[in-house]
Amino acid sequence: MIETASYEPSSLCPCGSMQPYGQCCYLSHQDHTQASSPEKLMRSRYSAFAIKKFDYIIATQHPDYQNGLTVEQLANDPQPQWLGLEVLNSEQRSKEGIVIFKAWFKQNKQLDVIYERSNFILQNKLWYYTDGEQQQCALPKRNQSCICHSGKKFKQCCMP
Repeated sequence: MIETASYEPSSLCPCGSMQPYGQCCYLSHQDHTQASSPEKLMRSRYSAFAIKKFDYIIATQHPDYQNGLTVEQLANDPQPQWLGLEVLNSEQRSKEGIVIFKAWFKQNKQLDVIYERSNFILQNKLWYYTDGEQQQCALPKRNQSCICHSGKKFKQCCMP
């Protein structure tokens, strides 16, 4: 059995909303219908990665796009340390949506980012992630705000 990380409802939500987890992505993690927009689903999926709630990742990825993805594959080590999420753009049409984001992480002591234009579809009143297009991204500059939303400069916080 795959263990998920324990995450306190009173802790700040990993998605960067600055709300308590219990009032934010936790709601979607308990009930998929709470992810009422592509952006809410994307934020809840990021949080699920951060707290290792891999069953939610599978449940919210459209079955036609899973390509055999399993909870066990997602749980393989080494696991990244998720640092911060930045939503750059979010668009929603009747049954389709797009979210452009940067998800920063450290893995094997190296800083990296997933910079993606993600696609979502609405089916049976539920939003699902389908696929995404990866984009290139430079690391933040030393004096920029840190990617983890700490309020510190990058060089004083998460800079490798």
